[in-house]
Amino acid sequence: MSFPWAEHYAPKHPFMRYVDEKLPLPRLVYNAVGAGYPVPRNLNYFWNFGVLAGAALAIQIVTGIVLAMHYRADAGLAFDSVEHIMRDVNAGWFLRYAHATGASMFFIVVYLHIFRGLYYGSYKPPREVVWLLGLVIFLLMMATAFMGYVLPWGQMSFWGAKVIT
Repeated sequence: MSFPWAEHYAPKHPFMRYVDEKLPLPRLVYNAVGAGYPVPRNLNYFWNFGVLAGAALAIQIVTGIVLAMHYRADAGLAFDSVEHIMRDVNAGWFLRYAHATGASMFFIVVYLHIFRGLYYGSYKPPREVVWLLGLVIFLLMMATAFMGYVLPWGQMSFWGAKVIT
């Protein structure tokens, strides 16, 4: 369904007219998500960072759950369980590096999302409560990242925990 004021799909190329006649899939897609919906003038690619942050978070959750299935939560066995994941679990090295790199990418995208909000004034009324909730989520995200950094309990994790606490 498109708006009455929107232009309707009219293929210009003969091949596309043929495809539209035999299989009206392009018309269906165009009318569903095409030019039939009004779009604000200030819409640009900076508004995609929230969705990218959500996608990065989904990757973090999936890889984190799979890694947690092979992790031993014991101070004496934590480092050995990371070695087990890296060497013995099928594609464990890939999951661990995807999780570690994904955390960095997640933070980069979230920082870009925050800076976009600052640039466009998303913290101003009537959206100040949404902004404050975002800041709370950001603080929880940093705390979760710190706990994930400490989990392998190697030298870097130990001294990172020593500095933060």
